[in-house]
Amino acid sequence: MSPSTASQPVIVCSDSISDQADISAKLALHYDHILACQLVQLEKMVGRESSSIVVVSWRQPTAELRLIVEFCKSKKIPLLVILKQLNSNDINRLPQSNDFVILPFDSSFDLKPWVDYSIQVRDQSVALQQEIQQLTAKLEERKWIEKAKGLLMRMHAIDEENAYRVLRSSAMQSSLSMAQVAKNVIHTFDSINGK
Repeated sequence: MSPSTASQPVIVCSDSISDQADISAKLALHYDHILACQLVQLEKMVGRESSSIVVVSWRQPTAELRLIVEFCKSKKIPLLVILKQLNSNDINRLPQSNDFVILPFDSSFDLKPWVDYSIQVRDQSVALQQEIQQLTAKLEERKWIEKAKGLLMRMHAIDEENAYRVLRSSAMQSSLSMAQVAKNVIHTFDSINGK
């Protein structure tokens, strides 16, 4: 996602109507589509405006704010949290993630750069999660391949290199991935041995 555009929807949610109005007015300098809502309306509004950015103003970290952070993370929506009070005891009430931006409440701040930064933070978080999923999948595939090599080595009294070659050539001949061939070898072995 690139920096925000004037037409991009910005959803403003706050535990204070006056703060919500002030933040909405500041955002109106840069955005054409500002939607104000209460906490109970947030999920429905995000459902209607899936490309939105969420700006939340809260007095202090609470369980409700934690729910908002987790909801925005699950929907991969950029989130800017503006807090009036934040002390060291309160910080534990927020999720321990680096996928949203916290800003102290200050009427002199221009919010657009912070909204843009929240988009960057969310994009980086999503990219990191995707990389973790890909690496986890590769690790799982590697486990299947190693187990299948071990079975082939034992069953056919061959060394590791030859077991790998057998898996690789079988994968190329069948147009399957090595991991799938390895799974097939293991499942076949298990079925033969009644497991």
